[in-house]
Amino acid sequence: MSYLSTLYLPGAVALWCALAFAVTAIWGYARALGGDPAALRFGRNAYRFFALAIALVTAILFLCLYLRDYRIEYVYQYSGNDLSTFFQLAAFWAGQKGSFLIWLFFGAMLGLPLVRAAGRDEAPVMTVFLFTQLGLLLILVRENPFIMLPQTPLDGAGMNPLLQDYWMTIHPPVMFIGYAATAIPFAFAMAALWRRDYGNWAARAFPWALFAFLVLGAAILLGGYWAYKTLGWGGYWGWDPVENASLIPWLLTTVLIHGLYLERARGRFRRATVVLSSLAYLSVLYGTFLTRSGVLADFSVHSFVDLGISGWLIALMLFFLGGSAWLVATRIREIPSAPSEDPLLSRGTFVVLGTITLLASALVVTLGTSAPILTRFLENPGQVGPAFYNRVNLPLALLTAFLVALVPFLTWRGAASWGELLGKARWGLVAAAAVAVLAAILGVHDPFHLLLVLFASAAVATNLTAVIGLARRGGLKSAGGYLAHVGVGVILLGFLASSAYDESVKVTLERGRPTAVGDLTLTFQRFVPRTATQKERMEVEVVRPGGSRYLAYPSLFVNDRSRQLMAHPDIRSFAFHDLYLSPLEYDPGERGGRLLLAKDQSATRGGIEVRFLGFDLEAGGHGTTPAASGPMSVGAVLEITRDGRSERLTPIYRFSPGGEVEFPPVAIPGGGRVALAGIDAESGAVELLFEGLPDLPGSPAKLALDVTRKPLIQLVWGGLYLIFFGGALAAWQRYRQALRHDATAAGTR
Repeated sequence: MSYLSTLYLPGAVALWCALAFAVTAIWGYARALGGDPAALRFGRNAYRFFALAIALVTAILFLCLYLRDYRIEYVYQYSGNDLSTFFQLAAFWAGQKGSFLIWLFFGAMLGLPLVRAAGRDEAPVMTVFLFTQLGLLLILVRENPFIMLPQTPLDGAGMNPLLQDYWMTIHPPVMFIGYAATAIPFAFAMAALWRRDYGNWAARAFPWALFAFLVLGAAILLGGYWAYKTLGWGGYWGWDPVENASLIPWLLTTVLIHGLYLERARGRFRRATVVLSSLAYLSVLYGTFLTRSGVLADFSVHSFVDLGISGWLIALMLFFLGGSAWLVATRIREIPSAPSEDPLLSRGTFVVLGTITLLASALVVTLGTSAPILTRFLENPGQVGPAFYNRVNLPLALLTAFLVALVPFLTWRGAASWGELLGKARWGLVAAAAVAVLAAILGVHDPFHLLLVLFASAAVATNLTAVIGLARRGGLKSAGGYLAHVGVGVILLGFLASSAYDESVKVTLERGRPTAVGDLTLTFQRFVPRTATQKERMEVEVVRPGGSRYLAYPSLFVNDRSRQLMAHPDIRSFAFHDLYLSPLEYDPGERGGRLLLAKDQSATRGGIEVRFLGFDLEAGGHGTTPAASGPMSVGAVLEITRDGRSERLTPIYRFSPGGEVEFPPVAIPGGGRVALAGIDAESGAVELLFEGLPDLPGSPAKLALDVTRKPLIQLVWGGLYLIFFGGALAAWQRYRQALRHDATAAGTR
């Protein structure tokens, strides 16, 4: 069989066209760099056709998923007939090929506004940027997502059940937008080195660096919330290599935007920002290599299997590492940079110290994530656990909070003394001290934790004061940085409270028996069978202090395809904490109250006599004819005799066309309940289930729960939102400054 006959030609042809247009665009821009002015328009148009071809490839794969075209191997591997349309389309990025394609698509789309934003540096910037796109495109050409199967299956293999969550389907695309965006500051920096023009690139790259910072941060928020809400382990960050693969570029991009800020404000650290632009993009490639080459398969549950592209990923890293290192090494001394003469108590010095702290954190996380590779040649290679990251990042978090707390009161010229600086910050420090005292009263006794509470609270108070001051003077649009720093203080408080001071207890609940768990009373009431829209759930009544109560529904079920046990927690948010109920195990117990009766047969259970009189096909409001709409029900007419008195009851057995069944119990006069648990179609006998009667054999159903109280976890999400909002304000402000810079430059030419 020929290679062409194994490919879905519309998608494959569009992919090859994209490759041809990418190479053509690079050739056009290279000619423009050589002095051919007509080639600039040629390269620009070729890039647009490249972006169009990538959009077409993306649309074709989406269409194949929507149509459930299982002839295509990728569609078969990651989708199935049981998926909703939403998850069927989200299967696009469930595998490696689709995730590389969505990354390439977002990069191609970002390149369209970049053509205009690059201005007179369009040719070198777009050349570098196109090479970043070409690296991904070559991987896709080699690992074509449109390979076809020799035969067409009737159903797909299905999607990983962990991915079947709305937050998880949103998280990967956002992350790949951020990955694509990190290539843009890198392209500006490399273009500046290439042309030896170091005066304009920072202003043009600044908004793009802020955009990458915002999007990567949003991806981290979505991924953390997905882990917290779906996985059932009570956390939002596990320091897994795949998680760190997005955290490291975000930390380095944060360092980069502060370096660009210093360059724009003081004309300093131009050499450092060039290096930081390279590191941010290279960290994306390195994280991709770690998680998609299979080297961490034994250490990360999220790591992809090796598709045989490890060599390609290494070559891609080495190409950009070697190219950027050569440009930096040969031109770094040419870059003009004002000498750093800032006094210690100045804004410039504190920003530099802050960037060094963040850079140290990024380095620590990178080394920890790389531990399996660094120890690969030892007898027992291993990885570091969360305790390592928490221990080494705590002092870095303390220093970050301290610096952020004092920055609003510093000027570029600097303060005369520590007394003058602390005097300006006195009210914020007083408020922070009050918060620290309150934390100590509430049980925070670790001295490092108290210091973090003090510094983080001071960061919130002092930066919030700066935001309010700017707002009163009508300068809120310039307050983005201060607002982001408020978010930093808030999120540090949330991290500390929700991680170091959460309270967790494992408890086993017997059905119907209230159990005290701290100041709560939990009662496992019933097992809720699967419906058309809900998986199997457990109904637990939660009674809080003061008598308020609610019903919680943690879910524990076996995935139909993978036979994997899945647990989804029930999370209820209150003013100062989340109550997190995660199911661990369900024991249905022994149903000693079961009874099998044929028509007109009677038996005794728990002091009552039961006779089965026959079926009621109209019980429950719907008959059993195919034309009936809604769920179909069959009732069993029972004669119940207790203490000489007889009553007729009709428990029902309800089932839907999808196969889900329900058998709600019916109360027995005088106490107890009876349910129609099954019907023998051949003999016409019924299976009855009795509960609440005396002397019934068997054991009750039991539910094991992990009950966790997560204090102040809302501060984690709220702090991230503040960082995003402040970053968005700053990005808009820098974008407007870049436009003004372009207008000024155009007027002087």
